[in-house]
Amino acid sequence: MMSYDISTRVSLRWLPDPPSEPSDVLVYNVGHYFLDLRVLKADRSIQWAMAGEKQIISTEPLKCRWLKIIDSFGASEPDEASFTTLPNGDELETGSMPCPERGGAATKYEEVWRNLNPREGVEHAWILQSVDGNIFLGRIGGGYMALREGKREGFGARREEWDIANGWNVKYEIGSVNGVPSFAAHGKIMFDKEESWKVGNIITISGNEYIVRAWEDM
Repeated sequence: MMSYDISTRVSLRWLPDPPSEPSDVLVYNVGHYFLDLRVLKADRSIQWAMAGEKQIISTEPLKCRWLKIIDSFGASEPDEASFTTLPNGDELETGSMPCPERGGAATKYEEVWRNLNPREGVEHAWILQSVDGNIFLGRIGGGYMALREGKREGFGARREEWDIANGWNVKYEIGSVNGVPSFAAHGKIMFDKEESWKVGNIITISGNEYIVRAWEDM
C-alpha cells in the first residue's frame, strides 16, 4: 500500500452556499505527515497553508485528524473530517470549521478532492521538519513544496515543479522565503544524498538542521 499521495481540491462549499474554487490547492501526504498549500487564484497570495501530522481515526468510514504544527492562520485545535468516495473516484470531505467569510463562525463544509499522479522525477517521497520546528519541506517525485512560519516575518511558501526540458521551475514563491531551500536555485547540491535518508535522521541543508519525518521509495 502506498504511504504517499498528492491531491488537489476540486471545490469548496460552505453550506448552504453553492460550491466554488477560489484557490489553487495542493496537498502532499507522506507517511504520517502532510503539507497543504492553498494559493488564491485572484492575487497569488496564501489563502491558507499548514503542515503537521495526519492521523487516521477510523477506516470504515474513513475519518482523519490533522495536527497542525505550523499554520498560517495561527495556532488552532486539530481538524477532523470524514471522507466518502464519489462515483468518479474523487473524495468528498465533510466536516465543520471556522469560515473566514462568516467572521470565523464554525460552519459545515464540503470539499471535493482529486488524487494526482506524481510528476516525473526521482523515485523518492519525503517530508522534513527543521529542528526549530518552523520549516517543513516536502518532495514527491518531480514536485517540491516548502512552508515556513516566521516568528517576525510571517508565513512563506515555495512550490516548485520539475520538467525534462527546463529542469526545476518555480510555481509559487510567496512571503518570507529567505533561507528556505529551493530545488530551482541549488537543489542538486543541497539534496544530493536524499536516497540514503532514514526516518528520524537529522540532516543539514544550507547550514540548518532538519529531521526526516517521512521517507518513501516510490
